[in-house]
Amino acid sequence: MRVFSYLDRYPLFRSRDSEFVRDRLISVYGIDRFESHDATFGIEANLAQLTATGLAFCSYDGATSLSFPESTIVRQFFSIRGTAGYRMGSADHTIAAWSPIVSGHSRLDLSFPAGYRQLVLRIEVAPLQSLLRAILGDDTDRDLSFEDDDPDPAVMAFVRQDVFKVADELQRFGSNYSALAIAELERSLMTRLLLAHRHNFSDRLHIAPRRVNRAVVDIVESYIEAHWDEPLDMARIAGLAGVSVRSIFREFSETGRGTPGQFAKRVRLRRAAELLGTPDDNTSVVSVAFRCGFGNLGRFASDYRGEMGELPSETLRKARTRQGHRATDDPDQL
Repeated sequence: MRVFSYLDRYPLFRSRDSEFVRDRLISVYGIDRFESHDATFGIEANLAQLTATGLAFCSYDGATSLSFPESTIVRQFFSIRGTAGYRMGSADHTIAAWSPIVSGHSRLDLSFPAGYRQLVLRIEVAPLQSLLRAILGDDTDRDLSFEDDDPDPAVMAFVRQDVFKVADELQRFGSNYSALAIAELERSLMTRLLLAHRHNFSDRLHIAPRRVNRAVVDIVESYIEAHWDEPLDMARIAGLAGVSVRSIFREFSETGRGTPGQFAKRVRLRRAAELLGTPDDNTSVVSVAFRCGFGNLGRFASDYRGEMGELPSETLRKARTRQGHRATDDPDQL
């Protein structure tokens, strides 16, 4: 059952008992139908449930089918091995490298062949809508509705890459992630999803936002510097500035200052340098990276060197060397 596996750090169950599996799938995922179609049966399931999002790995030793009732969750399926199928309403779809976005507005019937493996990205609709409304500065009560058409393959190749990177990072470091790192990871995934799929707000995402006072950039930067160790809550920031998130991004771009996220990254890199430069016995590059909101350690090291001119491990080594000299010079240590 372990030919291909992801998210082993987050085991849900591994069983050949179909009744046990049915009960677990009902209690955890809320399915209302489950059938195994082969004499050989076995399922392995892992689930990393974050805050607004969840990432699940499933493998099927025997052909299996199941159904979900209507829900407040949108899903996207990514095949690791094999091809599966699903039905929503009267329309049949295929799950190959990826599926279209699957809304929870109608019943979902899934069929998995023997040997099938997949990752599933699950996102609650409410926080996804909140993020979208903040980006657009939308104060209506119109609900987000995804279209059923297939997404752009070129765009989806990057989405798939991001999802599998997240699975790898969670497997390696998940339990050590700070709340800040998790929040940034989720915001990035949700933004990527909103941009990759057609929905009833897509056209507005491509309309240039209105111009605002450039003092907004200073307000945003001051807020980020004061709240560097909190998730980058663009909805809150836009509300305080009295503009839309897209207007903020436009002003940052017009003034040549990148994006709020890039500014926040520079601030956090400077904080990381301060922490690495004044270490205690428990300080490590990994712990500092996670504390400062960086989930991808390779990218953190690269960004740090670009900003500080040296690798984070070098900053830490130099700081420990200095501390060693001070300890030697301290008469109490002689």
